[in-house]
This record gives sequence, C-alpha cells and structure tokens, in this order.
Amino acid sequence: MADLLFSVIPLGIGAAFTPSLFALQLLIVGNDPWRTKALAAFLGSAVAFGIAVTILLLGFAQLPTTGSSTDLLDGVIRLVAAALLGAAAIYFFIPHPGVQSKVRASIEHRVTRATPIDFFGITFVLSIKDFSSFILIIPAMHDIAVANVDWPIKAAVTLLVFALALSALTLPPLLRTALGNPGKELLTKIYTFTMNRQFIIMGVVFTLLTIYLVISGINSL
Repeated sequence: MADLLFSVIPLGIGAAFTPSLFALQLLIVGNDPWRTKALAAFLGSAVAFGIAVTILLLGFAQLPTTGSSTDLLDGVIRLVAAALLGAAAIYFFIPHPGVQSKVRASIEHRVTRATPIDFFGITFVLSIKDFSSFILIIPAMHDIAVANVDWPIKAAVTLLVFALALSALTLPPLLRTALGNPGKELLTKIYTFTMNRQFIIMGVVFTLLTIYLVISGINSL
C-alpha cells in the first residue's frame, strides 16, 4: 500500500500543474457570479480525466499483477514518460513571449463571454489536449491496475490521484470561499503571477518529474 502511494502520488500532483486550467478557474472565481461557472469548469475537466482514467484502468487490468514482466513494463512506461517530459521541459525553458501572451489573451477572452455550459466545454477540451497530465496519468493507472492489493484499495488510490490531478480546479474555489470578496485581489495577483511565469513553472515541474520518472523507471527495470 505504502509503495503504491509513493509511486502514484507524485504523478497525481504533477498532473495538476496545468497553468491554463488553473488560471481559467482563478479568473472565474475572481468575478461574480462564480459558483455555477466554477462547478461547470470543474465538471468539464473531471469528465475528461474520468474517461481517460477508466479506459486506462480497464486496459491495464488485463495485465498480470506485480511481477518481473509487469515491473519491466512499468519501467519502460516511466522512462518513455520521462523522455517526453524532458523534451517538454526544454521547450518551456526557451522564451516564448508571443505564445504566452496568446494563451493569456485566449483565456481572458473566453471568460468574459462564456456561460456555464461553455466553461464545461472549454475545460473538457483543454483537459483532453493536456498531454503532460495524461503522460503522468498513464504510469499512475498502470501501477494501480497491476498492484497486488484489493480492488477497494485500488479504487481509493485512484480517487486520490483523480483528486490530486483536478486540484488546479478545486483550489481556486476553495480560496474564494475561504477568503470571500476580500480575496479577489489575492486571486488576481495569483493569476498574474501564474500567467507571467507559466512556462517557467512548467519547465521546473517537468524537470523535477523527469528526474523522478528516470530514477523510478530505472529501479523498476
């Protein structure tokens, strides 16, 4: 149980680092009314991740439980994920001011006119296109599916990873609820910080995750 948690929790946390989704939710909760729109945004991403998690779990469930061949596959999956994230980290460390400004402008434009249904669709699409999160979800779901534990434990760990991956969309509403209207200024500052440094944030996170995946992948071989 402890080994399973150690292997998947970092992946769930890493999957949550999606500045576009986090920033979008910050903008939603920083304006009134926000509750219905924030819930719709959460549900859109939750449905997207839920589909991916279900497909991956059902697929990996066909594999045998932990053993030499399964451990080898886990190592390969993690090393491939490390290579992809490492390449992405290099890209994010290269300055892309034009791309960053376009991402910010796109998010702000969507928020001004979108309805709750629109927000559901926007976050669903953004989540489906979020390749970095899915790269991390794949080894996490593999580890859960082949773990030599009972299914109730697998279900609980899956829900934990699911919750961690969606924390970018749950933390802003929690902050707004806790801080109330006075928290709007803080949310705006967090949004600005996130948008101004989104590529650097992703580069640092991807680098750390690449190191983790390389070490854990080699240990599984």
